[in-house]
Amino acid sequence: MKGQQIKVFKVGGSVLSDPEDFLKIARLILKFKDSRLCLVTSALKGQTDELINRYIRAIPEPDFYNFERFVGMGEVQSAIIFESAFRYLGAQAKAILPGTKEWPIHIRLKSRAQLSHTKINEKREFKFLPKSERITRRYLIPLLKDNILVIPGFIAQDENNNLLTLGRGGSDISALLIAELLNASELILVKDVGGILSMDPKLVSDTRKVKRLSWAELGALAASGAQVLNPISLKHRNRLPKLRVIGNEIRSSKDGGTVIDFDKDVSITLGEKNFGVLTFIGERIPQTPGILKRVSEVLTDEKISIHSITISDNLFAIYVEEEMAETAYRLLSILISEIKNLKALNLKKGISKIVVRSLKFINEPGAIKKIVTPIAKEKINIWEILTVHTDIMVFVESQDRVRAYNFIKKLFRKE
Repeated sequence: MKGQQIKVFKVGGSVLSDPEDFLKIARLILKFKDSRLCLVTSALKGQTDELINRYIRAIPEPDFYNFERFVGMGEVQSAIIFESAFRYLGAQAKAILPGTKEWPIHIRLKSRAQLSHTKINEKREFKFLPKSERITRRYLIPLLKDNILVIPGFIAQDENNNLLTLGRGGSDISALLIAELLNASELILVKDVGGILSMDPKLVSDTRKVKRLSWAELGALAASGAQVLNPISLKHRNRLPKLRVIGNEIRSSKDGGTVIDFDKDVSITLGEKNFGVLTFIGERIPQTPGILKRVSEVLTDEKISIHSITISDNLFAIYVEEEMAETAYRLLSILISEIKNLKALNLKKGISKIVVRSLKFINEPGAIKKIVTPIAKEKINIWEILTVHTDIMVFVESQDRVRAYNFIKKLFRKE
């Protein structure tokens, strides 16, 4: 077993629709027997909802800790069944259950907010306790030499050994935490399709599997609503080098699925080009149908690319390459008389863009403040700042571009 890589699997409730699925998934995981294996479980499909509803019907005003302990029992049951499934197939396996000395996920919950009654990706603020790493080194790593480890997702313990949950969608968080604790070479998500699809098959029939994504693309995809994994879980990724999404029908461990490689925690990029910003001033701009279409048509005819757009009630700003800005201004000026709600068009040249990209920004309150406040103290004027999922785009005047870029790099290096 010496030198073998560790692979952590996460099995979602979508592939555990029936009890017969446990043996099916166990056989799939055993196809990876050339590695040391750990499985993070979900409850059977719909079971957590049933447990929540059962408790609420019995106790209209839940006791926090008993409620938390009760609603995580679906994952515990899955872990016990998976341990039995592996043993039935002739493999050594051990279920690591809450309350045992081997239990690895220990946290300090920052607030005792009620668990959501609906199935959402729910963020719970907690601190991961150092005890988790000590237990992993002492117990889990040695156990992995001879056993497939099965660990219930969704569940944690606090410093007083109370059972807690990590919020709805918390099994994905558990999988990331355990993959990090074990220093796994790969986290493999087992889904009911053979990878990440280009479009939602429930809405569009003509879809295809995406073979590879960057970590930033995965973050944007998950944060924008794709049911790949809980996007909040990605915030806990530190060392994990690789994530893969596979289907429950693969024939061998070589079946690729969709592969996501990770590298930097934070990337900071200074654009080579400066931009001109064309700003329409008007009223009720979001309620003006066709405005974006007309702007795009006018610029497309002259092969002028749009690099960014900002829309509010009374303005509509378009970023184009600086050398094309005056041409774009003249072309777009016709829209002032053509579109009733537009009143004026302004042009500002000499704007640069810095892109700060990190999985840590997903659903992170205050992420902008971490950048804006220190930059303001440096007396660097921010023209505009935009956020989209994993990206924070900082627009500054071109004379400040290098100073702002170096300062942001220094800021994140310090963190």
